[in-house]
Amino acid sequence: MTQNSWSAIAGRNRRRLVQELELEKSSKLELFCTMDILQDLPENEVEALMNGIPVHTAEKGTEFYGPDGPEVLFLLMSGRVEMFRQSVDGKRLTLAIVEPGTVFGEMSLIGQRMVGTRATAIEDSVICAMSRTDVEALMTARPQVALRIIEVLAGRLQQTRDALEEMVFSDVTGRVASLLLRMAEGADVVEGYSHEDMASMVGCLRESFTAVINRFKESDALVTGRRRIEITDRTQLEKVVSQRMA
Repeated sequence: MTQNSWSAIAGRNRRRLVQELELEKSSKLELFCTMDILQDLPENEVEALMNGIPVHTAEKGTEFYGPDGPEVLFLLMSGRVEMFRQSVDGKRLTLAIVEPGTVFGEMSLIGQRMVGTRATAIEDSVICAMSRTDVEALMTARPQVALRIIEVLAGRLQQTRDALEEMVFSDVTGRVASLLLRMAEGADVVEGYSHEDMASMVGCLRESFTAVINRFKESDALVTGRRRIEITDRTQLEKVVSQRMA
């Protein structure tokens, strides 16, 4: 990625810390090898790629791009990033929470030109950024990377469609139950999110989200702590979802 491209992005973050991260070669290679779009490449090719792309840290709250952001593809190596839309009166709708090991960004090249979408770090993150030229060169040289990017975007699109279906056919209680089941898959615990964060993911007010959580607590379906929700009765939540979507 060119220095000018990163400078354009960092210039949008005057109140936030964005710094290049100095890493040992082995540590940097380990981070790059965890990226889903690079998993088909041999280690020597991943190493060659990483040598031309600096790694940066971004504090919680850093805005990577706003509605008119640059065409940049970000690789998220650690931390989490929220992709969302915000109305003129401040109402917020979360489109996705990006987890480590995958990509996000606004790039018409790969169908990610989402006008009006913002991306913000919701915890301290480690990222690197690839310009349009970088991505074009990589996909031309290694078509398997292009296929992996398509796979990632297809999965994200399916998640968006599922969320839209729930918005239309389910009430707040059903949407909250569905969100908890998705986010706690395999662990039965959701950590690191406030009620306001999660309310924006299901398109409701924080007060409404909290009321639903309290009802689930009263029915012994959940146990909660500070930014922590543990599912104690998954069957109950699954039943709520199926009833609301019937």
